[in-house]
Amino acid sequence: LYHPERLLYPLLKQSGSFKAISWSEAAELITGKISGAIEKDGPLSLLHFYDGGYGGLLKNIESRFFSALGGCTTGEGNLCWGAGLRAQKYDFGASVGHPYEDLPSARLAIIWGRNPAHTSLHLLPHIRQARKKGTRVILIDPLRTATAEIVDEHISIRPGSDGALALAMAREMIVNGWIDQRYIEQNCSGYVQFAAMCAEYTPQVAASLTGLTEVEIERLAFCYAENKPAAILIGIGLQRHSNGGSTVRAIDALAALSGNIGVAGGGATYANFRISPQIDRAYLEGEDLGPQKRSFVKPQLAAALEELQNPPVNFLYISRANPLVQVGDSGRLRRAMDGVPFIVTSEHFLTDTAAASDLVLPAAAFLEAEDLFFNSMSHQYLVYGSRVVAPAGESRPEYELFRELAARLGLNGFPDLEPDQLLSKLIEPLTKKTGITRDQIKRETPLLLPGGAAIPWADGRFKTADGKYNFYAAGAEKEGGDALPCYREPVELGDQSMRDEGFRYWFVTPHARETIHATHRLPSYAETPQAFLHPLTAEVEGLAEGERIKVVSKRGSIEVEVKITDHVPPDTVMVYQGWWHGSGAGVNNLTSDRTTDIGKQAAYYDCLCRIDRLHG
Repeated sequence: LYHPERLLYPLLKQSGSFKAISWSEAAELITGKISGAIEKDGPLSLLHFYDGGYGGLLKNIESRFFSALGGCTTGEGNLCWGAGLRAQKYDFGASVGHPYEDLPSARLAIIWGRNPAHTSLHLLPHIRQARKKGTRVILIDPLRTATAEIVDEHISIRPGSDGALALAMAREMIVNGWIDQRYIEQNCSGYVQFAAMCAEYTPQVAASLTGLTEVEIERLAFCYAENKPAAILIGIGLQRHSNGGSTVRAIDALAALSGNIGVAGGGATYANFRISPQIDRAYLEGEDLGPQKRSFVKPQLAAALEELQNPPVNFLYISRANPLVQVGDSGRLRRAMDGVPFIVTSEHFLTDTAAASDLVLPAAAFLEAEDLFFNSMSHQYLVYGSRVVAPAGESRPEYELFRELAARLGLNGFPDLEPDQLLSKLIEPLTKKTGITRDQIKRETPLLLPGGAAIPWADGRFKTADGKYNFYAAGAEKEGGDALPCYREPVELGDQSMRDEGFRYWFVTPHARETIHATHRLPSYAETPQAFLHPLTAEVEGLAEGERIKVVSKRGSIEVEVKITDHVPPDTVMVYQGWWHGSGAGVNNLTSDRTTDIGKQAAYYDCLCRIDRLHG
């Protein structure tokens, strides 16, 4: 809250440098720019780019503000987890997971492409409790992460090949009769087509794709099939490839084949969307205001800024995000942003994106504003966030800013309510369904959502069109993916020309334990960026510990120090995400703006790189 680099006043860029201005001046400038853009080219010349930020419900009222203006251009898809969400929508009809408290009921738990020791600390007690009760826990991950130290077995798989492993496991289960035929007949559709497709994924084929041995694949399939109930916890990283949606669908299929759906200790848990449908999203989006809409694919912001015409983008408002660090092909995005007439960013710190803006607004932190929080990734508790301290300096909650802007612009349809009143309105669907009110949440926080600890799909009825689990999903094919979750190589892996140019290492960029994405990696206290290399890689490249290198892709490069460790496989270069560009290690200088097969999500991990030595 009181970090010395915290933004405390609105900042206006003049002649290449920032100067502090008053909120009144900032609001007057914004309203003038918005009015001018709309008068010149209509509301679609306004582009609103946002992401998750700290996740408070009131943050989403921004969308209604732009709808009240007549509409705007916004992104569809997302940077983070859209492929997995879309996959489970096709399979189950919705992404609803098991409560973590259910994990000790499992005989076997597979943590697949996830590092809870760094990214889900609240899951760790349940893993430990499960192991204490006798649950065998297996981790599947290319990297030997901190989570590998607390499980029974770690299986290191080649990046991007998780789908091939899942399909080979499915084949073994089908061929050997290790499936729950009754469950499949009663609760699933598309099994015949799926089984026929799986036939080609023999252990031999999968071994060549995954880097595992045939024996390892056969043993894992048997272990999963014979230890029921068995839980699978699916991570975000494995679906950040161009084949990410099919990968999650292939893993989901294992749970359906084995009848591990709807039973305590089972499931294929990716996310947990129980609360979201009970929020008045239509009001937040301003659908009743009939706004004009124009969309672009969110991971391809640069292309949108470059190519959108009739009208072009004249005003860009960025909130809850640091796209110059978060979006793939950062160099292209920086060039594209240079062509936008006016950019406003709401932030806590002068991030790369804020520094590239014309006006920066100091946003209040989560302890400085009233809000309601809930989680769609894991637990199902409603948490009321009361204002604990006054906002630092002249920082403001965004809702307060938008109320002022709406008043200055004379907008109809934007609420003029106090935060507590607006929160009550936004949870009206929840109140009507459960009787839970804002006052009750505030009084009893954290409050478990009724049914939040239930086992999903226990009644065998799914939210798909036919009410069954769908091995085959025609909708995925219509979207540009595959109706069956077949395995396709990550795009750059299949590009021989890249190999010929020396791009032969996977570039992997996981979350660091100490930071949250790209907002809080502050240069003033950041450690030196490092590239983690296997000893064999260092030997082949002739590199020593601490040596500075350049990691290069077809899109850009970063400079980092060598850290030699056997925690990464020999074909991989690993650099933690979140570094600002001033560090020299902004990882998305290397990644592309490619999207996943379904879900319109950033395929960050479809990135091959090479290592260049630095001399002098």
